[in-house]
Amino acid sequence: MSWGRVCLPVIFGIVGMFLFVQERVFPSEAYFIPAEIKGQILRAIEECRESVDVAVLDITSKDILNALIEAQERGVRIRMVVVRERALRKGLLSNQYKNKEFAIKVLVQKGIMHNNFAIFDCKLLTTGSYSWNAYVGKFSRDNAIFTDETKLLVKYQREFDRLFHEGITPDIKESVPVAEEKVGKIDEKPTVNISKDIATGERPVVSKYGVVITETSDGYINMNFEEFNTVFGVASDLPDEQKEAMWSRCVGKRVKWCGKVNYIGWGLVTGWMLGITHGDTSVEVKLNSENKSHFSNVKYGNTVTYTGKLDSRVTRIFPYKLEDGDVLKNENAPPGPLNPDELAANPYTMPVSQGPKKIFLVETFDGLDNMFGKGSNLSDAQKDEAWGKYKGKYVRWMGQIVYKNFNVASGLRIGMMQKETGDIEVKVGLTKRDKVLKFQEGETVLYTGRLTERCGSQSPYILEDGDIITIK
Repeated sequence: MSWGRVCLPVIFGIVGMFLFVQERVFPSEAYFIPAEIKGQILRAIEECRESVDVAVLDITSKDILNALIEAQERGVRIRMVVVRERALRKGLLSNQYKNKEFAIKVLVQKGIMHNNFAIFDCKLLTTGSYSWNAYVGKFSRDNAIFTDETKLLVKYQREFDRLFHEGITPDIKESVPVAEEKVGKIDEKPTVNISKDIATGERPVVSKYGVVITETSDGYINMNFEEFNTVFGVASDLPDEQKEAMWSRCVGKRVKWCGKVNYIGWGLVTGWMLGITHGDTSVEVKLNSENKSHFSNVKYGNTVTYTGKLDSRVTRIFPYKLEDGDVLKNENAPPGPLNPDELAANPYTMPVSQGPKKIFLVETFDGLDNMFGKGSNLSDAQKDEAWGKYKGKYVRWMGQIVYKNFNVASGLRIGMMQKETGDIEVKVGLTKRDKVLKFQEGETVLYTGRLTERCGSQSPYILEDGDIITIK
């Protein structure tokens, strides 16, 4: 065996391992939505334990500034390089410098410093066009890269140290009147007004923008869902900047609300999950399995009093999310099934507001099948007329997977058994194929889909836009 035949595989192996390690050691990510960029900056500051070095035009974002102040209070060294005019005439930073909280240097130069970068604990770098200002519009076009690549970190750290060395210590006396005047204008006039007196024994959580949120002596935010949603909901008039500033103070606090059960189920990954609707807005609760006896009898359609810790706020796509949830009271049983005449006359529907508007039928499979199935007393003409009220609406049912069939022509089709083999056939789009194929035949699952064809003598009900939510 030649020496080349032995060495080449070894060399390629070493190179491959080196590239693999490099990829794992130097992960990078790019962001283009201002809210996401800001969220990553706040997260990086919160995770810092030693130092934050920042080179920007100015900082007028109160969220970022508060995060830096909190970091400084836990022992993190904060150093900044800013532009003289911005630092002394626009800003909040003068107070931090006056109180010697941050080490701030100002560049004196003819041109403009376009730098927007920061180094966290000498381990993580962010740079890009995103400015650290208070009112970056949600429709702005910005970018930011986050990386821990050593080569880039070293170059940016050298540049920051050079700028910091060249910067001057500002004379804060010249800027105090201007800075204090600007600071007084940061809190704009509120666009909502939910203010209440703080009762004895309550603790203030948030008090700004005309909104007062308190915590009761037993540890719950003293707001019902409607009041809370007026502040943080999609329809709120508050700008995102103000919502985020208040939300950061509410995360982790417990709430106690009352709503209608949209779904309840258990998944291998998610555990027990509870969906609650409040009119056109929904809440998703990750239930604590230790409290299973409290929610074991809860069913779809119940009205419940529930609790949980605030985790994320509602958007146009995602619902409010709560962690460590529990059901405190199950107030009523689910509505009984309607008879075929009632169903035909007035099928009860419930709109789901998050994401695209989908109209879900409240009816169970049995209730629908009593009208259109083999045992129905309706004539074919009556069925055709009644079907017009149901076709195109979504259902959320529990059933057992009896087959999975995939081919290029028809796509992925899942057979669901409700009463007999193959009562429902669910068509699943390609984007959900990989997710749905993870569920196995014989498993009982919660699934959704849009009614498109009713059952015939030999054909099942057909659902399109199908999806499997969770396993029972």
